[in-house]
Amino acid sequence: MSTPVTLDSAGRIVLPSEVRRRLNLTTGSRLQLAVVAERIELTPEADAEPDFKLSPAGRKILKATGTSFDASAATRSERTAQARRSRGR
Repeated sequence: MSTPVTLDSAGRIVLPSEVRRRLNLTTGSRLQLAVVAERIELTPEADAEPDFKLSPAGRKILKATGTSFDASAATRSERTAQARRSRGR
């Protein structure tokens, strides 16, 4: 796939939505940048992939891993973290 993108005045580019979907990139995904000869290569960091994605409403949706998961413990942990964040405001 080859798609032209434009560099803005701050040096940023926007990855087309088709590319983001194909590579499972979401907000916060990290990419490794490498200059190879006269090219720029961006590669998603495999170990930095989040365990969840955000729904359009901003809710966390866990990705399937094939391993067992304790939802009640995760819920307690998330609620505790939210309570800490709200106290810090």
